[in-house]
Amino acid sequence: MAEINFEIKVEGDSDGYVSFECPYCGSDFKLKADEFQTDNPVYSEMYCPYCGLNGKPNDFYTDEVIEQMQVIATNYIYEELNKSFGKMAKELNKSNFIKMTYKPLKKLNVKDLKTEDSVEEIFECKNCNNHVKILYCSGISKVFCSYCGECI
Repeated sequence: MAEINFEIKVEGDSDGYVSFECPYCGSDFKLKADEFQTDNPVYSEMYCPYCGLNGKPNDFYTDEVIEQMQVIATNYIYEELNKSFGKMAKELNKSNFIKMTYKPLKKLNVKDLKTEDSVEEIFECKNCNNHVKILYCSGISKVFCSYCGECI
């Protein structure tokens, strides 16, 4: 079976950062889109800037991005089913013996994803020179780089 790729677009905030969510502690953070999205991804794992735990980058996608992926995949399946059943109905209806009616499936609405501006603070990692934008408040003793895991 052939591999099918879909493109998801998320508009960054006014500074060019997009939202992510830690699967472990549930904290939200933002990464600079042009650092995260490269033609040659260097990082096979990602770190939460709050708790420091790591996982695959797609583990950190927000619920909105995951929902968007599901909608786009569902729409693709609906489109393929509509094509197949449309052809089948056309062929069967040429015969006088069997008639087939088919009501095409309606595509789901694909929302535009936009990262809202907020009051997070930008940190730069001295090790890899990448950036993370987090809500830095009292009580946080460490901030970890989302790319290399180093303490910023």
